[in-house]
Amino acid sequence: MRRTAAAADNRLVPLAPRLMTAVFLVSLITGLLLAVRLMMLGVERRETSAFRGRPFRLSPPVAVAFTVVFGGGGYLLQRTVAAPTAAIIAALLGVSAAGGAAYLVSKWWRLAPKHGIDDERYVLQGHLARVVKPIGVGSEGQITFDIGSEHRVLRARSVGEGPVDLGTDVVIERIEGDVAYVEPWLEVEKRL
Repeated sequence: MRRTAAAADNRLVPLAPRLMTAVFLVSLITGLLLAVRLMMLGVERRETSAFRGRPFRLSPPVAVAFTVVFGGGGYLLQRTVAAPTAAIIAALLGVSAAGGAAYLVSKWWRLAPKHGIDDERYVLQGHLARVVKPIGVGSEGQITFDIGSEHRVLRARSVGEGPVDLGTDVVIERIEGDVAYVEPWLEVEKRL
């Protein structure tokens, strides 16, 4: 009876390193797949602060950092040290990498994007309008257009060289102050 128990114990000893190898490889592959997903889909930044919106410590980059470093480090370490020691060191390395990623992500979320701010002059660029007072060469006329349920009337100038007649459909190029700079739709359509 003792021989069978000892033989069973001997068969279990090699199982622990193989099990840890599988755990490390699964962690590494999972981390790499998550990294590819992040590269393809990106990380959505919340408009609220990093601490009130989505906690940075639970962000996908943090999970990727932990799983890749834990899996890769553990797989490499278990060749030189015992499996339990490799797991402990790999976990410490993974936590350190996740902490570094959390720090970087929290700094990134606090940055205000400079490119995301729309120039007020071009918010209605491409919007269709109709001339209700003719626009002469070098003089102002008037256009009308709808935005949702709001009906607007603005002074207008032509961006082209010629006059724009009453009733002409125009495209808004920009709005500076309360003056819209427009171009006849027929001219825009020719370029399309």
